[in-house]
Amino acid sequence: MDQPARKIRLQGEVEYRDESLELLKLPGDAAIVVRGQPRSFMLKCPDGCGETLAVNLDGRTDKAWILDMRGGEPTLFPSVWRDSGCKSHFVVWRGHVLWCDRWEDGNVEPAYDPALEDKIWKSLPDDRLKSAVEVAYELDEIPWDVSRVCRQLARCGKAEAGTGNRRDWFRRR
Repeated sequence: MDQPARKIRLQGEVEYRDESLELLKLPGDAAIVVRGQPRSFMLKCPDGCGETLAVNLDGRTDKAWILDMRGGEPTLFPSVWRDSGCKSHFVVWRGHVLWCDRWEDGNVEPAYDPALEDKIWKSLPDDRLKSAVEVAYELDEIPWDVSRVCRQLARCGKAEAGTGNRRDWFRRR
């Protein structure tokens, strides 16, 4: 495929995985399997390989992603990284597909919300680094949003960012 999907097109909710297959026609098409609670996020691989991905949302079984539907658009956390097949690695954030390692030049992040800056800045400690994910969970915010705001705060000198494996950790200045 020359250009991958850049947006998720949520096609609806179903009770069972096999019911989602008829809804998923194009790369980036998605459906949520719900039986009492969200169980799976079914997704036609956005890179165009043709495979259908089943992203587990049920924390009672194996590794589970978090689905957030704020604003009516899906966000998955953490990123989706296929270790087989097409080996795609991407972020689903407020309905956008952001590619990691390939096709990055066409990435378009969701709109930035400067109203989050003060709230997030106040939650950062000044004596130690704290992960953006931890801040997000404490504030009930989307981790991708918090990480971006923290990076912005670091760029303008209001926060300090960690390095290496703590590059997404921050403290207040």
